[in-house]
Amino acid sequence: MVFEPAVMKETDRLRIIARESEAHWGYDKAFMDTFDRTFNITGEFIARYPVFCVREHGEITAFWGGMPEENVFHLEYFYIGRQVIKRGYGRRMWEHMTAWCRGEGMERVIFVTSWQAVGFYEKMGALQDGVSRSLIDGRDIPRFIYCIKQGTCLDLKSCP
Repeated sequence: MVFEPAVMKETDRLRIIARESEAHWGYDKAFMDTFDRTFNITGEFIARYPVFCVREHGEITAFWGGMPEENVFHLEYFYIGRQVIKRGYGRRMWEHMTAWCRGEGMERVIFVTSWQAVGFYEKMGALQDGVSRSLIDGRDIPRFIYCIKQGTCLDLKSCP
């Protein structure tokens, strides 16, 4: 497994991975079509913000990306291709992302996710700090925070 910065010409492959990963949770076609139009990654995002691909045997199998803002990293994309789901990629991607954040001086990571992924992020040490309205269908989705310095969030007061 190798982590490399994404380049704009890889946008189509990243969009496929994101769609496969999101569809893993059983969302219907209408939801997924809205996902593609509203939320999927763009070449402009890749050019402007940090996005890292996981490569295995030369093929992109997963990626993460987000927007740094002062000392906060807004994790926007964390997707694993269906052929490698449940093979430890999530943990290794999380470790890579948090190491990158630490190296860049980020103090915390903020993100939203689907309800089905809550357990994974809790295992990684993130703490749910509320809900946000989904850009895709307006439902409430979990919002998380992760403290880089501590490697976890013991409670909301302990994270700067």
